[in-house]
Amino acid sequence: MEYAETPAKEKLEFRIFGATSFAATKDAWTLDATNGEGFAPDVEQLMTWVAGHIALVDNEIAYGIFSPDSEVAVGICELAITKPSVRGKWVKMIRLRLRPTVEGLLFKNDPDGLLIAVSAYVSAVLGVYHVKNEHKAVIIKVYGRTQEQMRFLTLLSAALKKGGNATFESKIEGRWLVLNWGKT
Repeated sequence: MEYAETPAKEKLEFRIFGATSFAATKDAWTLDATNGEGFAPDVEQLMTWVAGHIALVDNEIAYGIFSPDSEVAVGICELAITKPSVRGKWVKMIRLRLRPTVEGLLFKNDPDGLLIAVSAYVSAVLGVYHVKNEHKAVIIKVYGRTQEQMRFLTLLSAALKKGGNATFESKIEGRWLVLNWGKT
């Protein structure tokens, strides 16, 4: 398997796609799917969505999770940035999609795959915090699509509460981890 681009112990970066990084990601993910690492129609649908959301469109935007020296994303985040409301402005991380080769490693219970996936998820959550500041939002919501993601979010919420951070409230609401910097 060819996956030298993301060593498992490397710190990943959360950043906006540019034309070069989108093209490289699309090519690599499409090749992964062609080689049986993913479902080609899902990859095609995702890349169509990303192409239309490289910049903020309506309230949605795509961000990538990258190795520092790579233009190929190991993960793609789907974010929604709400308009201000009575409860404040929110940034929602709707989904983190992992590169098909990473999903293949996870499916095989490969420890490197697990490390890459956890690093990508942590990078995404930290990146969403910076997007919150950039858009002057007071609430971050991270969706837990799977049981594994919900366990991770529950542990993250408990760790944040244990840390005693008085500047925000952390709680689980349904399938969402909610971090609130506004009045609760």
